[in-house]
Amino acid sequence: MTLAQPFQRARKPEEITLRREQLLAAAAELFDAEGPQGAGLNAIAARAGFTKSNVYRYFESREQVLLELFRVEFAALVYDMVAGLAETQTSDVAAIAETITATFLGRPRCCALIAIMSSTLEQNVSEATIVGVKTFVSEQSARLVDALTARLPSAAPADCAWVISMAGTLIAGMWPSTNPPPSARAVLARAEFAHLRIDPARNLARTVKALLTSIV
Repeated sequence: MTLAQPFQRARKPEEITLRREQLLAAAAELFDAEGPQGAGLNAIAARAGFTKSNVYRYFESREQVLLELFRVEFAALVYDMVAGLAETQTSDVAAIAETITATFLGRPRCCALIAIMSSTLEQNVSEATIVGVKTFVSEQSARLVDALTARLPSAAPADCAWVISMAGTLIAGMWPSTNPPPSARAVLARAEFAHLRIDPARNLARTVKALLTSIV
C-alpha cells in the first residue's frame, strides 16, 4: 500500500488533471482486484498516496470517482467498437454481432461498471454529475449508432440505437451472473449445475445477432 505523502494542493490545470488521473488509476486497480466494495474512498486515497480529505478536492464521492472511471472506459470501448465495425462488411450481420460482442467482452472493467450503474454509481452523487454522465453516454452512443448504421444501410438509425441500447442492457444483466463471487463460482462449476452457467461470448453474440436480424 502506498503511504500518503505530504500533500501539496494542485493549483494549475495540469496539476489538477494529474491528481485526478492518479486517483482514477488507484480506483481502477482496486476495482479490478476487489470490485466496487474494495474501491472505497479511503482505499483509493491510500493507494494513490492521498488522504481521504484531500480526495474531496477532486471528487465529491467514491461513486463520482467510479463514474469518471466509467467515462474513460466507455470512451475506449466506443473507440474500439467504431474501429471494429468499420472493418466489417456491409450487412454482414453475423460479423457485426461478433464485433459488438468481442468489443464488450474485451473491456471487462467497462462491463462491470455498466452492471452497477444504477445500483451503485448513481448513488451519492449530485444531479449535475448524473446529467454530465448521461450527456456523455448519449454523445458516445451516437457515434456507435452512426458506425452501425453505416454497416446496416437498410436499418433505420433509431433501430440501430435500440440495438446498441439493448446490448448495453444485456451486459448489465448478464455480467453479475457470469462473474459470480467465489462460492457461487465453485457451485456453478459442479456438473449438476452446468445448465445454469452462462457463456457470455456465445450468448451475447447470439442475442445481438437476433436483435440485428430483427431490424434489417
